[in-house]
Amino acid sequence: MTDTFSKPSSHSSRLERNLRLYPWYQAACGFLPWLPVFFLYFLEFVSLSDALRLSAVYYVVVVLLEVPSGYCSDRIGRRPTLLLSALFAVLSYLCFLLAGPYYWLVAGQCLLAGFMSLKSGSDNALLFDTLSELEKESVYAQLEVKSLRFSMASMAVAALLGGASGMISLRIPYFLALLAAIAAVVLSYQFVEPHKVKQASAFLSQVSYCLSRLKDPLLLWLFVFAIVAFVTVHVIAEFNQPLIRSLNIASILNSDSTALISGVIVALSMTGGVIGASISLKLLKLTGLKRLLLGNLALMIGVVAAMRFVLHPAVLVLVTLRNMPMAIVEAPTQAAIAPKLDAHYRATYLSIQSLSVRLCFGLMLFILGTFFTSGDVARQLSDSLRSDVDAALTVSLVFAAAGVGILWFVSRIKENSG
Repeated sequence: MTDTFSKPSSHSSRLERNLRLYPWYQAACGFLPWLPVFFLYFLEFVSLSDALRLSAVYYVVVVLLEVPSGYCSDRIGRRPTLLLSALFAVLSYLCFLLAGPYYWLVAGQCLLAGFMSLKSGSDNALLFDTLSELEKESVYAQLEVKSLRFSMASMAVAALLGGASGMISLRIPYFLALLAAIAAVVLSYQFVEPHKVKQASAFLSQVSYCLSRLKDPLLLWLFVFAIVAFVTVHVIAEFNQPLIRSLNIASILNSDSTALISGVIVALSMTGGVIGASISLKLLKLTGLKRLLLGNLALMIGVVAAMRFVLHPAVLVLVTLRNMPMAIVEAPTQAAIAPKLDAHYRATYLSIQSLSVRLCFGLMLFILGTFFTSGDVARQLSDSLRSDVDAALTVSLVFAAAGVGILWFVSRIKENSG
């Protein structure tokens, strides 16, 4: 009798370790010093149009890996999937450090996509499955908020370090990221795999079932929202560095301080994310889920509009707000989705959603890349860059407005069917 109950007790005790490690794992994965300088780093080797295509390569590879990675998590487990993800991060940063020939950048982007796609959904599923086995599902949203705060704070520190060190060499941020990726490998190795209740189905059956869950009105609405919000907020991130350069701030400061300025902006943005995550559950109680999400989407669209129409460095203050709305909606969205999915479908579904948003953004990047027709680096540093950025931001605003219309239409379908 003693032996019968000692194993579950021991396993439960080990599962508690997941809850302690999870925020630190998210902090290690979120330590991305290259974030404020990656575009500038690419421009050391390629033209602006090729730099956009490199970003698109990342999203295309994510599209190819996203659903298989989610299925892998549901099939073989959360821990091995997250461990493989961290190993991909290590290899990715090594490729970027070796950059020079174009194919090293392509390889780095492909491995980075592997890191992100394998992590996507599997991390949330690990936390929810752990809490489910411990019968603590009610604290899922609070722990996601805590982990998001850790991740955002890590990103803020990383951005400052990346921006400052990038003024010395744009390779240094990738070296710092490599150290964090090694830490992520160590942390993910220490995770404990939650017990599986049921084995994942065959791949096509698994995907088919997950897609059928979009018949649920709330899941469909959240699916569309994820696409619109992701594209909108990442347009802000993608054009942050070209915008700084097009505003010609370097001439005002008598130096090319783009890397440092970008680092400060990203750090402030992540700090806003920490604040947003901290107040998200309180705002959810006050407004309800859909009002909370739509209000923050409106804020994101407002930032893109300001980037398009305000021709002044002061617009960068608004750019720092980009992560706050996403941090506010993250935990409420995950908490709304998780209970609607069985454990052996959860990572696959989240991967399908992640694939969809990245596919849409990858296509958007290819479209926006057509506005940057010149491969001349001198043109990239001239005032004419501003007209290119304006054209791309206009297209992004049209997309965001169309997305809001679709969200309204989906809500109306639910009301009419009710």
